[in-house]
Amino acid sequence: MELFSLTIAGFSIIVAALLWLTYVAFLKIPGKSAYSILSCTVLLGALVALQLGHLLYFTGGPAPLDTLAYQIALFVAPPSFFFFGRWALLPDEPFRPGLLLALLPIALLPIPRLDVSLPMLFAVGAGFALWLGRLVYGLRVQRKQFRFEFFWFGVMSAFAVGVLALGFALPYIDPVWFYRFYCNAIGAAFAIMVVALIAHPDLIADLTEAAQLRYGKSTLRDADVDGLLARLAALMADPKVYRNETLTLSTLAADLGVTGHQLSELVNTRLGMGFPRYVRERRVAAAKAMLVAEPNASILAVGMDTGFKSQSTFYAAFKEVTGQSPGDYRKANAKAS
Repeated sequence: MELFSLTIAGFSIIVAALLWLTYVAFLKIPGKSAYSILSCTVLLGALVALQLGHLLYFTGGPAPLDTLAYQIALFVAPPSFFFFGRWALLPDEPFRPGLLLALLPIALLPIPRLDVSLPMLFAVGAGFALWLGRLVYGLRVQRKQFRFEFFWFGVMSAFAVGVLALGFALPYIDPVWFYRFYCNAIGAAFAIMVVALIAHPDLIADLTEAAQLRYGKSTLRDADVDGLLARLAALMADPKVYRNETLTLSTLAADLGVTGHQLSELVNTRLGMGFPRYVRERRVAAAKAMLVAEPNASILAVGMDTGFKSQSTFYAAFKEVTGQSPGDYRKANAKAS
C-alpha cells in the first residue's frame, strides 16, 4: 500500500509542475490574468508540499501533520482553490471585499488542536468544491457537451466530502489511513485533470467562455446579430482564415469588427459551442471534403493543409467532431462513392 501511495505522490509532484507550465505558458484562455496565475501557482505549490509530506512519511519520515510546512500547505490549499476557480472561470467579475472571507481557513492555522481545526478546514474545503461544482453544473445551459467536465467536478466534490469525513474521523482512526486516502485523492485529481486536458485541450478556455456568458452581462444587446453571423460565416468560408494556425478569438474578432467578448458570446449563444470548437468544426469540415476529393493525399498533409498544427491534434479534433478517425472516414466514404 505504501509503495502505491509513494508512486502516486511522485506522480503528483511531476504532474503539478507540468500543469503549472502548461497553464502559464501554453494554454490560451480568455481573461487569464496575473491573479489566476498567482492562485494557480499557490494551489499547485500547496498540493506539491502536501505530497512531499506524504512522500517523506511513507519513506520513514515524520508524520506530516506534525510538520509546519504540511500544516501551512493544508490550510492554504482551500482558499487558493477557491480563488483559482473564481479567477479562471469568472475573470471579469469585479473584486468584492466579501471575497476575503475565503481566506478564513488560514486563520484556523494557529489553533493548536488539530482535532478542532481540521474538521472546520475540511468543511470549508468541501464547501468550496461544491460551490465550484455548482458553478460548472450551471453551464449545462450553455453547453450540452460538458459531460466529462461535469463528471470531473462530481468526482472532485466526492473526494472533498470523503476528506471531510476523514477529517472528522481522524481522532478515532490510525492517521496512516488519512494520509493514504488524502495522498491518493490528490493523485486521482491530477490524473483526471491530465486525461481531461489531453482529451479536451481547450477545456479551461471553453469553461471560461461558458461561465462568462452564463454569469456575465450580454455584450450583443445593440448588435446586428444576424448580420454578424452572416459575416462570420463568410469569413470562415475563406481558406486563408480557417487554415491560419495562429487564428485566435481576438484576431478573428478584429477582422469581424467586434470585440473578443462579443464574438465569444455570438458563437456560444447562437451556434451553441465555444470558439475553439467552432474553429475545429470548420477545419474538420474542410478536411472531410479534402479526404474524399484527394484520396492520394496523406492524412498528415490533409491535417496540415486545413489548419491543424500536428497530426495528433488533427486526429483528436476529427474524432471529436465526427466520431471516426480520418482514415476510417476516408475508407467509408470511398466505398460509398
